[in-house]
Amino acid sequence: MKHTSIILLVVLAIAGPLPLRAGSQTSEGVTAKDVRFYSEGIECYGKIFMPKDFSAESKTPGVVLAPDRGETATSVEKYAARFASRGLVAMIIDYRGWGKSGGFLQTVDQVKTDDRLRFSQMTAKVRIRRKRLIPNAQVLDIRNALYYLQGEAGVDRARVGVWGVDMAGGHAVVIAAVDARVKAIVAQVGAVGGLNASGPVAIPPPMLEDGIKRARTGQGAEVDGGFSFKSKIDMWSGQVNREFRPGAMLDRIPLTTKILWIPAEKDELIPPHGAVGPYNGAKAFKGTSQVAEVPYLTHFQIYSYAGFEVSSTLAADWFLKYLGTGGAE
Repeated sequence: MKHTSIILLVVLAIAGPLPLRAGSQTSEGVTAKDVRFYSEGIECYGKIFMPKDFSAESKTPGVVLAPDRGETATSVEKYAARFASRGLVAMIIDYRGWGKSGGFLQTVDQVKTDDRLRFSQMTAKVRIRRKRLIPNAQVLDIRNALYYLQGEAGVDRARVGVWGVDMAGGHAVVIAAVDARVKAIVAQVGAVGGLNASGPVAIPPPMLEDGIKRARTGQGAEVDGGFSFKSKIDMWSGQVNREFRPGAMLDRIPLTTKILWIPAEKDELIPPHGAVGPYNGAKAFKGTSQVAEVPYLTHFQIYSYAGFEVSSTLAADWFLKYLGTGGAE
């Protein structure tokens, strides 16, 4: 079978945004429950949305929705509700150190360990760190959420996918490259940094000094971060994010995995045709992928009104086509 990249332009039949339909966030028949899952031993928060008539005997495809790197599960909740209203089981999560999930644990007291024991139990003071933007840790959180979802009675373990927004669109690409369980992904206003890159990323002098301080004292500098709400994050996050290169992983994704990119035409943060934009990502992937560009809208407008209606419908259609019964191409 020949695999091709298809460029699709979505044309809205309206000149401006429309309000959400009543009940789009809590569609009739959709049920939801809070859950706790573990990622590298850290208890994390999740919420699972189930379609109408879902039961333990169902064989329903499942999708994990990954929020942007500095956001929480609530920022993508309405997408999960929409996916469930279309017949998918959808799980949203808080990354470790964010929202309702546990944080990064560090011992304050010096503790004695014994390599002959895999586990030790003792009493010690700990420090819980939050608001760390570590892409590879978030990738592990998404993958562990997939394991949890696969253990949910009624979910078809053989039909799971990942939806990621903004930088989590890159998370979805990396997961598709390293995790054989994933059959379809959607990257909304996502970037694919690392396309055509070679060699390691340089560490500028301020980052070098900060790295030395972190290694010697356990705490580096902090900077302002976040769009929806401001919070302090590690300065080192800027370096580890530059080193995160999902574009370099595209050639490792199986040709049987289906990728949908949903950029916004006026995206001021990740231009669709930019160096790390989805059009170039689609060209670099040798399998089947599509770019469904939503016209008129900016990076943040795509989440609301007509932008939400279009993007959520496109994503749900994609998963139903490639995870649903008879969806194999």
